[in-house]
Amino acid sequence: MNKVNLRELADELDSMSDEWSYFVDRTTCELISADTYHLGYAEELEEVPEDLPAWELEAIEEASAILEKWGNLIRLPDKYEINAYSIMDDYIETVNDLHIHDCLSVAITGRGAFRRFKDTADRFGVIDKWYAFKDEALIAFAKKWCEANDLPYSLEDCKCDIRDNESLNR
Repeated sequence: MNKVNLRELADELDSMSDEWSYFVDRTTCELISADTYHLGYAEELEEVPEDLPAWELEAIEEASAILEKWGNLIRLPDKYEINAYSIMDDYIETVNDLHIHDCLSVAITGRGAFRRFKDTADRFGVIDKWYAFKDEALIAFAKKWCEANDLPYSLEDCKCDIRDNESLNR
């Protein structure tokens, strides 16, 4: 039986771009992505123009293949559903050093919060702990998402402790 690899799904969730569309094939549990422009282009085309560059023809062919499987695909949640800001906030609550805790709390306010947060975590030497926490939170999110969509999943490649995380319920 095919299963969604939670590590791969978490990595995909972490690196998603607004210019791309992401899916899981319900039958193969394969992660699939295509740039949104070419998906729309492939959907509108009756016939592929031959004068396009090879790379674009390939992108349209890949998008067309995705459209052929459309009924088997489940769109991955977008970055707003994942709520990375809440994951940062939850991490801050685990920091015992009051000075670091306060500096991280200030870092996540206003524009540029994600960059400031990472810079602050790096400056205080807790960046590796942050990445481990974020990975665990994304895997927990991926697990809940698979369960909500009745997708079988595998924890084989996950070396973290998946636990409930409050940010996943917001």
